[in-house]
Amino acid sequence: MNTRNNAVLFEFTSGHHAAIGLHEVAELVLSPKLIPVPLAPDYCHSLCIWQDHAIPFVELAPLIGQRSLDKIQLALVVTYFARPNGEQRWGALGLSAYFRTVSVGDDAACLLPQDSSAWPSIAHSCFQLVDENVPILNLDALFEQRLELFSRLKNPNRHP
Repeated sequence: MNTRNNAVLFEFTSGHHAAIGLHEVAELVLSPKLIPVPLAPDYCHSLCIWQDHAIPFVELAPLIGQRSLDKIQLALVVTYFARPNGEQRWGALGLSAYFRTVSVGDDAACLLPQDSSAWPSIAHSCFQLVDENVPILNLDALFEQRLELFSRLKNPNRHP
């Protein structure tokens, strides 16, 4: 098994974690500057200002029907490639605590948690960590498919 760390693990609500690939992390922003977006869904109520760009800011807990953690103090800026054109894009995940890196092998694969119907649409797969099934997020699905509003704001001439 590969012994180097290859995943970023973060808590999104009390006792529940999700993960992304280490290669998808762009930067961790302390005290991010957030701009509220009126009429946006509760899981993406703001844009995060990062390197002079406004990127979507997602809180995972409300998206899957869970209670958010205490005050969000960090933004984990992530990068992904949008389908079908392969364009590189960025988004931010709201965190209340620091993440950690872990090593995940194929032997840890398991079924997605059954606590939300949203998991199949936003997670690639899942791995077992101690006694928890940890979803691995599909950032393209999370930021592109779930947030069509932001895609339209970024490129108003784009048709669905």
